Amino acid sequence: MPERVPSDGTRMRGHVFGLDLLRAIAIAMVLVSHASFFFLPLTHDLQAFEAWWMLGHFGVELFFVLSGFLIGGILADQAQAGALDVRRFWLRRWLRTLPNYYLFLLINVLIERWVSGTWPSAAAYLVFAQNLAWPVPMFYVESWSLAIEEIFYFVAPLLILAVTRVPFLRAVRPTALVLSGIALFTLVRIAYVAHYQPDWDEGIRKVALLRLDAIAYGVVAVLWFRSARPSLRTASRIALLGTLGLAFCIAAYLLLPRDQSFFARTFLFNLISISFAAFLPFAALWQRSGWPGLLDLATRKLALWSYALYVCQLALLRVLVSGFGWKGDSFAGCSMQALAFVAMAIALAALIYRVYERPLLRWRDVVAPKAAGNTA
Repeated sequence: MPERVPSDGTRMRGHVFGLDLLRAIAIAMVLVSHASFFFLPLTHDLQAFEAWWMLGHFGVELFFVLSGFLIGGILADQAQAGALDVRRFWLRRWLRTLPNYYLFLLINVLIERWVSGTWPSAAAYLVFAQNLAWPVPMFYVESWSLAIEEIFYFVAPLLILAVTRVPFLRAVRPTALVLSGIALFTLVRIAYVAHYQPDWDEGIRKVALLRLDAIAYGVVAVLWFRSARPSLRTASRIALLGTLGLAFCIAAYLLLPRDQSFFARTFLFNLISISFAAFLPFAALWQRSGWPGLLDLATRKLALWSYALYVCQLALLRVLVSGFGWKGDSFAGCSMQALAFVAMAIALAALIYRVYERPLLRWRDVVAPKAAGNTA
């Protein structure tokens, strides 16, 4: 049995193993999905890769609800204490996320120049507008999810300040306000699908203004967790419901014609987010793993390196495939390349964290000290 955090309303301090585990699972899903690209030379049947690509798609959705849970908790704590410092919040978030983002924007520009001989248009990426209300270009395509998160980080504290300044909104429960926002974005997505008939992936999943609700489900989860103070048994039952919901989502993903299905292009996104959010209370109560030391360490390290690993893996893939011509002609050869890619990506992420990301995080704590109870 996992060792749990007391559900007495106190703030979570330090790293919680259950949340680290979900973060490690999410990045592993994305990495395995990208490793499947090495097997493309063996077949022209792209349908054979649907299950593998689903891992990457679902892994990003899990990252979204995790972000909402963790950042929503920080904002809720500060707003409840009447100590929300928007500028410090933004500074801490930006010093956490922007250095890696801009580093790999530059690296991808150089890779594009190397492999294609042309300079890509990268101006929109500087202000996270590459997929604001339109499909993201293939250049630095993995940045689509980072743009959604940055927009959320910018807008969320401003909305909290606005709510606190409107008398009749102050009387409304925060959860109800967030659910209203989710409903609004769902209606926008429904109207957009009905009018434009976009495809599922490029036309909806990766468009920022159609997906901000994905993070909001994590906010709902943390607000409920703080107010309900669930027992481990209750959280386990909710996680079981999340498992059933996720099973339905997997079936819908694999069986429905996503580019034509109205349900897949609208409510499937909601259901995926709800299903993953259902795991968060149980994960938040799982303080220490009780697992063997090496397995515990590997999980925590993978979670720690997850952001660096997310931004570096497709850049590495482009270098190996387009730059050095990695293209296997047998199952064994493709398997060796895929395994080498996974090992190299993890090693590169660990290096980036050690020599670049960690020193910047230490400097962040000097120039923008965390507020009481703030763990991010």
